[in-house]
Amino acid sequence: MRVLITGAAGCLGQVLIPRLLADARVSAVIAHDQRPLRLDHQKLRTLVGDIRDPAVGRAARGVDAVVHMAFVVIESGLGRERRNRTLAREINVGGTQALVDALDPKTRLVHLSSASVYGTSREPLTEAAEMKPLPGFRYAEDKVRAEELVMAAAKDGLSALRLRPHIILGSYAQPFLRGALRLPVYARLPPPAPPLQVVHEQDVAAAILAALFSEATGAIHLACEDQMSFEAMQRHLHRHAFAVSPRAAQRAARFAFRYLGIGPDPSWSAGLDCPLVLDSARARAVLGWRPRFPRIADVLNDTFGRTEMRPGPSER
Repeated sequence: MRVLITGAAGCLGQVLIPRLLADARVSAVIAHDQRPLRLDHQKLRTLVGDIRDPAVGRAARGVDAVVHMAFVVIESGLGRERRNRTLAREINVGGTQALVDALDPKTRLVHLSSASVYGTSREPLTEAAEMKPLPGFRYAEDKVRAEELVMAAAKDGLSALRLRPHIILGSYAQPFLRGALRLPVYARLPPPAPPLQVVHEQDVAAAILAALFSEATGAIHLACEDQMSFEAMQRHLHRHAFAVSPRAAQRAARFAFRYLGIGPDPSWSAGLDCPLVLDSARARAVLGWRPRFPRIADVLNDTFGRTEMRPGPSER
């Protein structure tokens, strides 16, 4: 199989590409990103450029499968353009549209979406749930629109599978997520604490690899088996974790993003403060997905290099 990866230099690409190169079923990997990929392999070819560039479409015509991961996750990565909503949407949505328009219907598409398309829920959601992102959460809004474009292409005959992972952690995970968990601080919210889930980057990569060789279509969730609030995660990682007011946390996030040019859009913190739980039974049934890190404590321990941890509370 010949595979094209968009957003290849991103956090997940650093985990996925070595697995693809090591798989005997994969004969060639074309890695595309606006940043160069620091990896050399006889099966690897790199393309540097914008996801909206016609060169991506031309490369897509010569492969058997595409893993689409190109997306503006953290707007601060755009530098001075970090508050340019139009630019981010052009990359996220326009880039997806250009890609699906260029694909031959015989090409297999694995599209990386996000649990954030749902917004919030305390009860485990199945893939049949309505996509309804938190108001003002631009990342999630663009993920919904990108999925809609992929679904439209699927109706026209494209073999497409949309993966919706929850918060991705691991050695290569987004620095702001790892940084947020390293700080023993959480927003003081009224009980009951909102439950969340995470998933390990290695388990997401394993699901993508399985999806490439599967005929499954539609959407599939990827998340740990259990649930834990952000506060509980902090208490699992730190002997002493401190609560701050949600307003103070939001002000700090806005200041860092606007004046220091660091961190994510402040709307990300709202997502961490809202409950969101997914049912991942379809991933196990359809893809044969068996996470190496099935519980949140497993993911946290590996991400932060802990071998012995105090048992963390879990809210079910």
